[in-house]
Amino acid sequence: MNTVDHYIINQKTIMLTGEYDNYGNLFTKVIEGNHCILVKQSPLKLISDTMHYYGHNLKGAIEGAQSILGKIQMCPIMVSSEQDICLFPHKSPMHADCIWFSYKHVIQARTEEGYTLVELSNGHFLKIKIRLYSFNHKKQNAGDLRRILQDRSKSTVALYFKPRKEYRLSKDSVMAKLGSK
Repeated sequence: MNTVDHYIINQKTIMLTGEYDNYGNLFTKVIEGNHCILVKQSPLKLISDTMHYYGHNLKGAIEGAQSILGKIQMCPIMVSSEQDICLFPHKSPMHADCIWFSYKHVIQARTEEGYTLVELSNGHFLKIKIRLYSFNHKKQNAGDLRRILQDRSKSTVALYFKPRKEYRLSKDSVMAKLGSK
C-alpha cells in the first residue's frame, strides 16, 4: 500500500475510511480505482483539505446540504459540483471507521447474512454492518443532493425589473441630449 502525506479526492476516488497505524495515528485509507492509498491525515481533515482545494469548505457543504435536504444527521456532502464528487457516510463521521462512499461509484447494495454487501465501480464488493434500508436511504439522500445541485447550476434565473417612468429612455430623448451638446 502506497503511503502519502496529502491526497485530493477526485473523480476516481471510490471510498475512504479511517485506519489507525501501529502507533495509534489516525490515517485515511483511500480506494481509487483498483489502488489503495494510505494518507497521513484523518478522513475529515482529508475531506476538508480537498474542499479547500476546490474552493469550498466542509462546514458550508454540511450547512448547504442540510438546507436542501432538511436537518438530517450524517448528511451527504458535495465535495465539488464541477467534478461531480458527492460523498456520503455510512455512519457518523465522528467514528474513525466511518466509510465515505462516492455516490457515483456505488453500483448497488443488497443484504447478505445480516450485512449489506455494496458493489463498487471497480468490481469489488464491501460487506458492512448496516441495514440495507439505512444504506439505501443515505445513498438516496446523496443522489437527491447531487441532482438538486446539478439542476440549480444548469438553470438560469432571469430577473426583470420594470423601469420607473421617469427613468425611461427613448431614442428621441437620447438624440435630443446628444444634439444639444
